[in-house]
Amino acid sequence: MMKMTPSHNFENRTFRKTGGFSLVELMVAMVISLLLMAGVIQIFSGTKSAFLSTEGQSRLQENARFALTRLSQDISAAGYLGCLDSDAPTKPFVNDLANKSLGSSADFAASVFGTDASGPGSSDTITIRRAGTGGSIRLTQPMATSTSDIQLDDTLAGYAALQQYDLIVVGDCSTASVFMITNDPTTSNGTIQHAAGVTATSGPNQGQSNATGDLQNIFGSDRASVASATLVGTSTYELCTSTSGSGTSLFVNSNSCANATQANELVEGVQDLQVLYGVDLDGTPGVEQYLRADQVGAGQWNNIVSVRMTLTFDTVQNVPGGMYSKSFTTTVRLRNRGA
Repeated sequence: MMKMTPSHNFENRTFRKTGGFSLVELMVAMVISLLLMAGVIQIFSGTKSAFLSTEGQSRLQENARFALTRLSQDISAAGYLGCLDSDAPTKPFVNDLANKSLGSSADFAASVFGTDASGPGSSDTITIRRAGTGGSIRLTQPMATSTSDIQLDDTLAGYAALQQYDLIVVGDCSTASVFMITNDPTTSNGTIQHAAGVTATSGPNQGQSNATGDLQNIFGSDRASVASATLVGTSTYELCTSTSGSGTSLFVNSNSCANATQANELVEGVQDLQVLYGVDLDGTPGVEQYLRADQVGAGQWNNIVSVRMTLTFDTVQNVPGGMYSKSFTTTVRLRNRGA
């Protein structure tokens, strides 16, 4: 039988003492690890909150930039009718459309029109009327009489966009006339008709017609001013319930939100739209007063020279601390009205 020497006993005792951690050491290590883990979680949580907040505000600013740019560009071009100075043409501006009551989409005598919010939390609407951006189409020969067909250059790109029942303006730098196309331009080799008694049976101008078919001008006969034709249209901006998310969005041509699902939803997260109209009251260039739509008289809509709008945007989704919103105000001058 082997006898253990004192040296063996010392080595065994040393091994037993250094063979693991004590309970106190383990508890201290766990506490330190938990503190480090809590710090890491706190940093991660703070970073995530900062990211979500920054993302929400960036989205808000991006939506605001797009909406304000779109509205400003459209409003500034309100009343555009080619080279004609629609503010003071040398001859009376002619609108031969039968349905052109104040506030209607065919009331091109007033370049802008609006409605005021009718109750708490309601938003305004604004309507802009102008020639389109598809480019003008020159006349290839003068009209024989003011009721004659118009001959356009059907080789130009703008002509391909013309359809039956479209509203169009034909004019030069002295006067212009607005009417509805009553024939099919795609099969007419450049001939555009504007007969009376033809009612639009489809499209956005359904029910519209020409009052007399007489444009009261013979376009193309003035060699000093080239006559051309351009599509005209109306854009109405308003807030409707969003179809892509929650809250309200800015829509264009949604027909008082009745057909919002079929219309163009431009920007989501728009809480409010308030519009004031700068009116030239004395004929001297400049704004004398900014009025709400319900304060503008029926005869003053053609005297609007600027528009001041305030839009309130939100972050669409909740960010740390709740939904964040911000209002933006800008004033836009109508380039085709006033000096």
